[in-house]
Amino acid sequence: MAVATASVRSLGVILAGVVLATAVRAEQVVDLYTAEVLVTSQSGAERQRAAREGLADLVVRVTGDPQAREHQQVQEALTRAEDFIYEFNYVSTGETIEVDGESRPASRLVMKFSSVELERLLRSASLSFWPANRPGVLVWMVARERGELSRVSDAERREQLRARARVRGLPLVLPLDDLEDRLALPARQLWELDESAIRKASQRYDAEAILVGRYSETSGGQWRSDWQLYHPLGNPTFYVRADSVEALLSQAIDETANHFAGLYAIVPREEGPGAVVLQVGGVDGFGDYKAVERYLEELAMVRRAELVTLRPGVLTLRLIAEGDRSQLLDTLERDRQLVPSRQSDRISLSGNRFEPEGTLANPLGYTWQ
Repeated sequence: MAVATASVRSLGVILAGVVLATAVRAEQVVDLYTAEVLVTSQSGAERQRAAREGLADLVVRVTGDPQAREHQQVQEALTRAEDFIYEFNYVSTGETIEVDGESRPASRLVMKFSSVELERLLRSASLSFWPANRPGVLVWMVARERGELSRVSDAERREQLRARARVRGLPLVLPLDDLEDRLALPARQLWELDESAIRKASQRYDAEAILVGRYSETSGGQWRSDWQLYHPLGNPTFYVRADSVEALLSQAIDETANHFAGLYAIVPREEGPGAVVLQVGGVDGFGDYKAVERYLEELAMVRRAELVTLRPGVLTLRLIAEGDRSQLLDTLERDRQLVPSRQSDRISLSGNRFEPEGTLANPLGYTWQ
């Protein structure tokens, strides 16, 4: 009986871990091409208005640039925003919209926009493109109110964060704020930005970036805050002031999204895409070859993948890519489908390893997982 009880307990621990991992992953999904806008009716005029608003939001989400919606070609596209939609439906809500000072019941118009058409617009306007493979950001918050420090984890604040993150396409991971979190990271350590404690408490969430926000109300009724971001490519700090906590959180999400867009967004280059040669080991048969090829061609910054050589267990491909090589390598590292191999494991195509990396003579080496 004792053995059975222990087994049940072990199963419970395993299931709890699976639930936690699933919850974390679920919050990291980014849908670049769906927009939701509140409308007061299903009339054509309301649908046109919602389409313009939705497309404008998507341009910012996909480019990562809040100014992109002001581009002349984008402004022209907004006049025919419905042409970019391939599917829409209405969802009932309990929400309202203010129209001419009057509160009216609203439904939600869910619109799916064509990725092909939107990306064609961005390319034509030479606007940046931020792929959907974006770093998940774990957010911790702490507030000082009436001289007391308290962790911020209430449902209202969390939903305000999520709402703005959905608009910007920033995948969030919000802590469970359970006993384990509270013991590992008390409010005082959060306020003091105890980096060691923050990183240790964050390990259970396996997020790529950590954002810590501290805010308090001034004597004048304004809210002020500072936000510390921890990420392998830098640890910037954002200072935000606003008239409400909701505006404060929205601006913090915007600052974070702007920062990552600056790191990862790709600027289309029509004058000559870069070529990078990759040598991939661990390719066991034709199925693996097609899987590698399909994976690489589906990367947003890769225009096409060309086969160079196919040897037993080893595949060499030339990638025609946009953006800097460092962006491509960072994408591969975050996806973890291809693992960098040691220099000694590579098969030289020319025998000259003093050639620049990523060339036919000295390809970048990876192993397929």
